[in-house]
Amino acid sequence: MKSKMINKQTLLLGGLLFILVFSSLMYIPVVASDDDDENGVPTDDEDDDGIPDDEEDEDDDGVHDHDEEDNKRKLQIEVSDYEAHIESSLQTGDVHNEFGVEMHAEDEGLKFQFEFERDNDTVETELEFQVVLSEIIEYIDDPMDGYYNESIDEVVQVVELNDWNPIVYTIETIGNDTVHVFSIETDDSVFSATIYITGEFTVVNEVLVAPTQLKIDVGIHNFNYTEPDSVLALKVKLDSEEEVDYEDDEETEDEEYENATNEHEVEVTLGDYSGFFSWIETATIDGVEQEVKATPIDVGAEENKLYLNYPRGNEIIHDPKIGIAGVLQITSPTGFLGIRSRIELPDLSRNELLIVSAAALLTITGLVMVFRRKRRR
Repeated sequence: MKSKMINKQTLLLGGLLFILVFSSLMYIPVVASDDDDENGVPTDDEDDDGIPDDEEDEDDDGVHDHDEEDNKRKLQIEVSDYEAHIESSLQTGDVHNEFGVEMHAEDEGLKFQFEFERDNDTVETELEFQVVLSEIIEYIDDPMDGYYNESIDEVVQVVELNDWNPIVYTIETIGNDTVHVFSIETDDSVFSATIYITGEFTVVNEVLVAPTQLKIDVGIHNFNYTEPDSVLALKVKLDSEEEVDYEDDEETEDEEYENATNEHEVEVTLGDYSGFFSWIETATIDGVEQEVKATPIDVGAEENKLYLNYPRGNEIIHDPKIGIAGVLQITSPTGFLGIRSRIELPDLSRNELLIVSAAALLTITGLVMVFRRKRRR
């Protein structure tokens, strides 16, 4: 019996020794033959900081510096009490692309008029569409499916978003990036929207915002519910003077580039270019992340609309985006999600690793000697 216990202990110690030695070897970097500073990166592919030239990310947002430079846009901003005009442009060789956004707080709701044009010496492309956040609907979800259905659900009240306080415009610096911020709310403070735009990739509230889009933080605050079991839907209208196609899409461009997860969008397509209205499929309801369900876009004769449906709560915060797809020049997925989720390993030098391994070996050797003495007794 004692012999079996000692054999088990020996096997256990042997396994522990193997794991320690193997894990130590995993931490030792592979050194290239032309790596002068022995950091595992060929000297010809790195600057003084030891990072490969095509992987440098000075602001640590997951986007390589050369991709940031290729997509950096010039912004022009004009703001009045209830209107904001944004121009964003990029010149690449003989190709010029530009988008403009007209934001209006008016009787119909909060309107975003989006126009994009791209031209070179021979071809000019244009895309135009608008998105309107128009009203909040309180309703009884009779089938309890989480979707507002005009033909089934009972409408309790409709709150039109038509009375606004003036726009508050500020400029913030996040990291080394300049972010333009437009804050607006209804006069009763029940509905608010904070709009962010930047000329380069920037992380805003843990969301990577591309220079081809607007990030919108939508808020519904202390809504005056009139029924104890009712819920809310935000009506969103989309329109265009052109013959565009509207399509629900479960994968956004941000998801393709690994900038985001759990998004949905409506694409507005004309020819080779697409605009989009997208949203995260969760919202923060009274401090808790909960699912947001969206009705598929209803393309009708009078209006094109969808509803973002929120669980009941006093404080509802949601993150839609508006932008243009297909114009970013990205050589590889950004890696933004990896930066936010990876586990940081200890940064040990080779000498430190050898010391740790030697200490582990000495400890195990000592334990083996103790067990052998007990066995002799």
